[in-house]
Amino acid sequence: MPLHHEPDVSEADWFTRSGDPWRQLCSLGPSGFAQYARLFHSLEPGDAEGDPQSLLNVEGDLGTGALQQLVTVLSRHTTTPGDCLFGLWEGFGDIHGSPSMAVASWEARGLGARRRPQPTIPPAFAPDVMAGPRVSIPARDYLLFRGPLSQAGQWGAAELRPGHPRLLNSPNLMWPADHSWFVASEIDLPWTGVGGSAQLIQDLMADKGLDVERVEPAADLPNWRTGRGTTSTS
Repeated sequence: MPLHHEPDVSEADWFTRSGDPWRQLCSLGPSGFAQYARLFHSLEPGDAEGDPQSLLNVEGDLGTGALQQLVTVLSRHTTTPGDCLFGLWEGFGDIHGSPSMAVASWEARGLGARRRPQPTIPPAFAPDVMAGPRVSIPARDYLLFRGPLSQAGQWGAAELRPGHPRLLNSPNLMWPADHSWFVASEIDLPWTGVGGSAQLIQDLMADKGLDVERVEPAADLPNWRTGRGTTSTS
C-alpha cells in the first residue's frame, strides 16, 4: 500500500515552530538530537566530485537504492516504524501536471514522423490533496503523507497517462511518530541530512553501502566534503 495524504499538518509543529534557521530545517533537521550526519548522494557513473554539474545532477533526490538502505537502518532506531511522516516539496513540476510538465509523443507518417498534440497530464494527486494544507517553513512548503517507513517514496501518484508511471522525488522530509530521528533532503543540495541518536549515526557510518560523515548542525554546510561545487540552498 502506498503512503496516504496526512491533512493534519500540525504533526510538523514540533520542528516548524522550533525557531531553528530554515536552511538547517530543510537540510539537516531541527536542533536537539544527540548527533547529526549527512549522507552523500551517489554520483552517476563517470561523474566527479569536483565537477559542479555532477553535484547538480543529484541534488535533492536520494536514489532508490540508498533510500532503501537508509530506511533499513532507520527502522532499527524508532519505536514507530509503522507510523512515519513524509514531506514532499510542492514545487516539483511533476506534481502539478500540465502545463508544468508535458509528455512528447510522435506518430509515423509516411517516411517521417510528426509530433502529436501533447496529452494533458493530470496532477499527481487528488484535488483535495493538491488544495490541502502544507507543512511550511520559510521558503519551503511540503505536501504531507503518512504510512510505514518501509513505504518511503511510494506516494501513490497518478500515472502520467495510462501505462506510464509517474516517478516522483524521494522524501524531502521524513520522521517517525515518536520523533526519534529526522531526515531532510534539501532540493538544492547533493546530500541528505540525518539527526538522531549517537547509535543511529554510528550505524549509518558503519554501513558500507552508505557514504556518510558526521557533522555539527549548521544552516549552511558546504555542498560536499571538500566544499567544491557552485550550488547552494536558495
